[in-house]
Amino acid sequence: MDTIPNETEAVEVAAVVDILERGLTEIPLSKAINKIDDWKRKIEATERQDLLPIAAALGELHQSLVGDGIDAVRVGSILISLGEKTEISADNVAPATLGDTTDDLVKNLKRLGSLLRHAGGALGGAKA
Repeated sequence: MDTIPNETEAVEVAAVVDILERGLTEIPLSKAINKIDDWKRKIEATERQDLLPIAAALGELHQSLVGDGIDAVRVGSILISLGEKTEISADNVAPATLGDTTDDLVKNLKRLGSLLRHAGGALGGAKA
């Protein structure tokens, strides 16, 4: 099982939050797909059963963004689901080994989840 230190996770999640706060249209599709794939691999490497639904949703998101024509409503629904799962995962963050980075990670995961839900709602997925 691969365990990523909370300190590293907090920084990486904060970077994704920064990107999403600028808006979905500011992210080149190829960069978004690469980031989705990176996170999916990291999550799967942890072998944490509670995070596998997030990895599955990331795989679904990847599939919905490749090929001809992107279905905005489908992408929106996936983003909402992914946001909800991300917010729930924030409640299960393992304690940090150094300092108070657990608090930073929890805060960033909750913010990320909220951004994903709202982006999904803006795409017509459902109410966020």
